[in-house]
Amino acid sequence: MSPSVIHSVIDFFVKPESIEKVRSILLGILEPTRKEDGCLKYKLFENLNDHCQFTFIGAWENEDSFDDHLQSDHFRKADSDIKNDLQKSIDVKRYRYIQTDPTKLSDTKTSGFCILI
Repeated sequence: MSPSVIHSVIDFFVKPESIEKVRSILLGILEPTRKEDGCLKYKLFENLNDHCQFTFIGAWENEDSFDDHLQSDHFRKADSDIKNDLQKSIDVKRYRYIQTDPTKLSDTKTSGFCILI
């Protein structure tokens, strides 16, 4: 991936009585988001240990495309529709992937899951 790619993690902490409502609203913005310019990946997860937590994990071509997503009509409407159903504010995080130079990994062993140094 390009060094300018932005990975996003957006956490929602929902009141127990609102889980089904919020799940439905969040599922509803998946497809419109995936069609946005600059969206490379966008998936919704539910925490197995805390069903009141939902998380979007996405990848974006650059920060501008992610910022555009946060201002999109469908995201803003969802945000407005669920604001009274949240335990706390939405937590939005941005990440840039850090790749170790593979040419410098001379004394490593690899597995199918990770690189062991």
